[in-house]
Amino acid sequence: MPHLRHGPYCLLPPASPDDWDVFHRIRRDVLLEAQKYALEHAEDHAPGNYALLLCLNDQPIGSIRIDITATGEAGLRLVAIDPAAQGQGYGRILLQLAEHFARERGCSRTVLYATPEAVGFYSKAGYFEEDWDDVYISGIVQMTKPLW
Repeated sequence: MPHLRHGPYCLLPPASPDDWDVFHRIRRDVLLEAQKYALEHAEDHAPGNYALLLCLNDQPIGSIRIDITATGEAGLRLVAIDPAAQGQGYGRILLQLAEHFARERGCSRTVLYATPEAVGFYSKAGYFEEDWDDVYISGIVQMTKPLW
């Protein structure tokens, strides 16, 4: 099972039904897109896709799914920090750990979809706007970051 530890933080897969409940609750509480879907996403379990929890002192505070492609890209999906933990820099930590996770798996860049409100956050983390997908939802900003 993939996991990554750095100080009091860890990025690890949900290991129990309770972990999956927390993973999906964070998504549902934060992301309007996630509210449209059932709690369980088949893509969370697809080969090359990694559903991960960000934990602080072993307490889940964030969730992300990292999809590793055959072309060496890591798609960062459904990035979310629990509302009670927002505004404390945990989103930046989640991105840094996700990027490290992707590098360890040989990825050369990350790609993501951002809401217009989140573009500033991702820009500060080194992401820039670039069209990388021909099929996407109108109003969503495509962003990328090289991992060198």
